[in-house]
Amino acid sequence: MRDFCYDVVIIGGGPAGMAAGIALKNLGLEKVLAVEAGTYSKPKVGESIPPDTIKLFQRLGIAHDFILQNHEHCLGSYSCWGDSSLGFNDNVFNPHGHGWHLDRCRFDSFMALQFQKSGGELIENNRFDDVAVNQGALYPIQLSFVTGQDIRSRFVVDATGQSAKLARKFGAQVNTHDSMMSIAAYFNCEDTKLGENKLTLLEAVEYGWWYCAALPNNQLIVSLTSDANLLKAFRAKDPASWFSLLEQTQYVKSRTYGLRAPKRLNSWKTPSSILNPPAGSGWCAVGDAASCYDPISSQGIYKALSNGLQAAPAIIQWLEGDPGLLIDYRKSVASDFINYLEQRAYFYQQEQRWNEAEFWTNRRAS
Repeated sequence: MRDFCYDVVIIGGGPAGMAAGIALKNLGLEKVLAVEAGTYSKPKVGESIPPDTIKLFQRLGIAHDFILQNHEHCLGSYSCWGDSSLGFNDNVFNPHGHGWHLDRCRFDSFMALQFQKSGGELIENNRFDDVAVNQGALYPIQLSFVTGQDIRSRFVVDATGQSAKLARKFGAQVNTHDSMMSIAAYFNCEDTKLGENKLTLLEAVEYGWWYCAALPNNQLIVSLTSDANLLKAFRAKDPASWFSLLEQTQYVKSRTYGLRAPKRLNSWKTPSSILNPPAGSGWCAVGDAASCYDPISSQGIYKALSNGLQAAPAIIQWLEGDPGLLIDYRKSVASDFINYLEQRAYFYQQEQRWNEAEFWTNRRAS
């Protein structure tokens, strides 16, 4: 079968991979390919992004087109954390205005389209299988896929998310500092006014914390995050049990008043982890492949875009024979992760109402 050759191949078509691809094309790199394992039709968990994300869109040159996507505005947040009262944090005085609640399926499709508009090539529904390196060849990295197609490149980017599937092939290891799980439901609020509240809600409970936010298309997402063993003990993967826990909350239950228990739930792992190393000779990782942050930080998409923007000039320089910026990128991922861990620890330490509860003692120990 014929081999195809590229300057850079990106494995993964999510926000991190597409940001890296757009940034590479903006820097003038000619042959950039992204390979996405699935398609952009599968529903994904929505996510809020902070107001200053607009600066990253501006650096990518896609801010205007993003605004035209008309994602749900996020006007701020309120939380029950540290005591039983609600604290508010709105965006009224933020110089960048409001944030956004993303329709992830639509946002990911948008990013893929912007990459293609910039001149990048995209292959969907093609899963990465293996990698081999032939030092000395003009295109030394050979990537194989489940379809049987081989693709060669000078550099490869791992944007495969938490699995870091490509980076592991290069010997990188994932160091996990904490591991939790989130279980969420989507509610259709078309016949209610529940989706009109544009503030996100965070509520700490003895066994973890709840999150609630309005999403586009009159949807409301409500999620519970805790340790896997605690969720199992509470039978939280059962919709009726999960909803019973929701109805025992102080504030989240008011955001779902009048709604019935969901028929199905969505669950996913939410680790705090970092890849060691996040880059090497001829490759780098971006987004969740490089590091995973607690969803309480609301930094997932922001970090993905930032990684892509930072990785692009490092890749260009490496292709020109200078590894300096790639080394800086490795250091930056590590430094950002250390800062994140410090901020996360401080945030969890603010909650002292359940000092002996397993979930909270685990966070103080992590």
